[in-house]
Amino acid sequence: MPTLKAGQSWLQAFPPTAFAMVMATGIVSIAAHLLGYEVIGWFLLGVNAVAWPALLVISLCRLLRYPRAVHADIVDHGRGPGSLTLVAATAVIGGQLSTFHLLPRALPWLLGLAAGLWLVVSYTFLAAMTIGQRKPGLHAGLNGTWLMLVVATESVAVLAVAVSQDDGASVPLDLLAISAWLLGGCLYMILITLIFYRWCFVPMTAADLTEPWWINMGAMAITTFAGSRLILAGHHLTGWPGGDLLVLQVLTTACWAMATFWIPLLVALFIEKHVIIGDPLRYTSAEWSIVFPLGMYTAATWSYADAAHLPFLANVARVTVLIAFAAWVLATIGLLRAALRSVTGK
Repeated sequence: MPTLKAGQSWLQAFPPTAFAMVMATGIVSIAAHLLGYEVIGWFLLGVNAVAWPALLVISLCRLLRYPRAVHADIVDHGRGPGSLTLVAATAVIGGQLSTFHLLPRALPWLLGLAAGLWLVVSYTFLAAMTIGQRKPGLHAGLNGTWLMLVVATESVAVLAVAVSQDDGASVPLDLLAISAWLLGGCLYMILITLIFYRWCFVPMTAADLTEPWWINMGAMAITTFAGSRLILAGHHLTGWPGGDLLVLQVLTTACWAMATFWIPLLVALFIEKHVIIGDPLRYTSAEWSIVFPLGMYTAATWSYADAAHLPFLANVARVTVLIAFAAWVLATIGLLRAALRSVTGK
C-alpha cells in the first residue's frame, strides 16, 4: 500500500504501478489456459474483470482530482516508467479476452486504447527525461521499471496479432504488430546496455536489488511471446516483407535464450538478498514485478515450443507455471494483508 505523507490522501499517493497486479494476474491466467488449468484461468480472468475497471476508475479520479500528482509521476525518473503498467495491463486484458474467446468486438477498442495510452505516456515520459535539467546518475535514476517501455510496446504487438487474426488478416494491424515487436527489441538493447553497465560498474547494495529487476527477464519473455505469436500467424502476416519467416524465428530464439539467461542470476541475487543477507520480504506493489515475468516466461516458453516445433520445451513451462501460481498466491496474500492493515490501522 502507498506510504502517505503529511496532508496527503490515499488517492493522491496512489502508485502508478498499481496496474502491475492486473498484468501479472492476466498473464498467469493466459498461461493457465495454455497449459490446461482452465479453472484457474477462468478464476483469474474474473479477478481481472473486477480489478482492471476498479483501478481504471481510481486512476481517472486521481487524474481529475490531482492532475499535478499524475504529471509528477510520469516525468519522474524513478516513477515515470511505472505509469506504463496501465498500457500493458490494458493490452493484457485484451489478450485474456482473446485467449478465452470473449467479447471479440471489444478487442479493437482495447488495442486502440492501449496504443493511444502508449503514445501519450511514453512520449510524455521520454520528452521530460530529455529536456529536464535535473538528472540523477544511473544509480539513482535507472531501475528495472525502465524496461516497462519494452513490456508496454510488446504488449501492443501481442494484442495487435490477436486482433488481426480475428479480423482475418489486416495489413495495418500486421504492420503494427511487427513494428511494435521490433521496436520493443531495439528499446531492450538500448536499456539493457545501461543496466549491465550499472550492475557491473556502479556500486550496488542489497537494497538496490529490488523486485523490478525481474523485468530484465520479463521484457525478453514478452518479446519471445510476441515473436512466437507472429510465427504462429505464419504466412498470413501481410505486413511481413517477403514470405520467409527465418529471421523472425532466429530473433525469437535469441529472445527466449536471453530470457532464460536471466533466471539463474535473478534467483541467485534473490537468495543473496533475502536468505544470506536476511533482508525480510515485505509486500509492496513491486512484488507483482516478480509474478508477471514468471507468468510471462511460462506463456512464452509454451508458445515458443509450439512455434519452433520443440515439444520438449513444453516441460519447462509445466514447471514454471506452478512457480508462477505460487508467486501469484503469495503476492495476493501480501496484498490482502496490506489492505487489511490499512483499514484497521494495525
